[in-house]
Amino acid sequence: MKKLKTLVVYKRSSLSVAGKWASRLGKVKRFQDNHTAHFATLRAIEKVLTANGIPYDKRSRGPRVDFTAYDLVITVGGDGTVLEAARSLANHQMILAVNSDPAWSVGQFCSADVTTFEMLLKKFLCGKAQLRRLYKLKLVIKDEATSRQIECLNDILICHTNPAAMSRYTITIGGEEEDQRDSGIWISTAAGSTGAMASAGGLAMPLDSTALQYKPRELYHGRGVRQQLSGGLVAKPGKIIITSMMPRGVIFVDGSHIKLPFTYGHRAEISSSKNFVQLVHA
Repeated sequence: MKKLKTLVVYKRSSLSVAGKWASRLGKVKRFQDNHTAHFATLRAIEKVLTANGIPYDKRSRGPRVDFTAYDLVITVGGDGTVLEAARSLANHQMILAVNSDPAWSVGQFCSADVTTFEMLLKKFLCGKAQLRRLYKLKLVIKDEATSRQIECLNDILICHTNPAAMSRYTITIGGEEEDQRDSGIWISTAAGSTGAMASAGGLAMPLDSTALQYKPRELYHGRGVRQQLSGGLVAKPGKIIITSMMPRGVIFVDGSHIKLPFTYGHRAEISSSKNFVQLVHA
């Protein structure tokens, strides 16, 4: 195998983020244990790479990380670190995801931990590891003057900025159109179907599916009216169109870190992307 340009990207520990709040919550030891485990894993990953003669760059997770120059991205953290990398990667790039503290981090996308990383890396280097292809979701937001596009691996949530306020929008799928009122609407890829989508009452999908799934949260049916577009799958190349009827709507992309305004008249077009992510696994 050719020399791969490799990037190690790691999250900040929860202790780094929580700071003084950890002591106020009475959880200092738990946060400290996670901090210790996380950075011990990071050091172990670097030691394995050095021992196997693999040069690498290292970056902490954040908006200024440029993933595009690398063949292999090794994420150290949990699923959030994988999702951040996945948004920027092209089809030829690969992710080897390491859960730095399985007792703390959700690791649905992580194929290794500190004890199994070297074994999986060696399988990958000799061509014996498998690559799992996960398709992305494409989101295009339009208003009268502008258009913005973003892709993500997991899901989006469209809702009012105030969680106590009703979310209002028009949804269009395959020629059917409804005005809906609810607590917001989830739209996910197959990869995202086992997270918030499943918790909201959706279905777990095969990971290699190219379909999208949608599910309104706490959908209001009204007096004598039963909404028809109450959740389901939209096969590729189908599209879900959401038009905002909210003065202060928002779209969250892959969690809480990316928050896009979605106010009166904004139109979101959501479809399955042609782009995918390749996860290295055993």
